Amino acid sequence: MPQTELHTAQIVGETPAWMAELYSCFDTLNVEAVLTYFSPDCRIRFGNGEPTVGHDEFLVGAGAFLQSVRGMCHRFRQVWQCGESAVLVADVGYTLHNGNTLSLPAITVLHRRSDGLIDDMQVVLDVAPLFAE
Repeated sequence: MPQTELHTAQIVGETPAWMAELYSCFDTLNVEAVLTYFSPDCRIRFGNGEPTVGHDEFLVGAGAFLQSVRGMCHRFRQVWQCGESAVLVADVGYTLHNGNTLSLPAITVLHRRSDGLIDDMQVVLDVAPLFAE
């Protein structure tokens, strides 16, 4: 049986630049800039929703969600990397249209291709409290 290279997940001391830049785009609600980090055939899934595949489907889903908030801010707690994959643990602060703010915990799993583009993203986050306000 051939040996395969083993990867061991390691916590990252500082957030990788590409990840900080990506989430800066999310936090400014700039969906077009967000998409520059994703492959054209990317698969993105938020919570227990159906995954979107490709930029066009993501724009439709993200556009609808972003209209429901006035702003957001990701505060990174931990970043783990293992090969081409990364796991981000964060608190996401949301500002609602009525001025109220809410912070929700989230875990995101990202996979990047060899060219650096993200081809898979899974966000584990319960957004129900945003709509209970």
